[in-house]
Amino acid sequence: MTAKELIEQLSKVAPDTEIIGGMFNGRVETYTVLDELHVFLYDEIYNDFFGTPGVFDDNLLTIKSEKVVYLGSMFEGFDKRVLADRHFIWHLRKVLRRHRSKEWKKKQLYKLLTEFDGKDWKTR
Repeated sequence: MTAKELIEQLSKVAPDTEIIGGMFNGRVETYTVLDELHVFLYDEIYNDFFGTPGVFDDNLLTIKSEKVVYLGSMFEGFDKRVLADRHFIWHLRKVLRRHRSKEWKKKQLYKLLTEFDGKDWKTR
């Protein structure tokens, strides 16, 4: 989406209309209030697209504009439940990447899943 397209769509609603977006909270797809906006030079963030685990939006590599606008949510970085879920996922990945037997991994994963299911996961 370009700034022109965004402005066109936003011009159809009242100026005090809240803007929300989608996010994965560590468990399900949900909604969040978009409460931060940053303007970056594309060249400043281009290298950030590489070397991260997980899927990658190939469309980021087709951007032609000099600047890009980032709309985000503080919720993802400050909500304790989301942080705890991300921390839990980090622990799962850590176990899976270890060079240990399948049996050891099964025991560790079962332990993590049992803790996750039975209580609020705490970040360390």
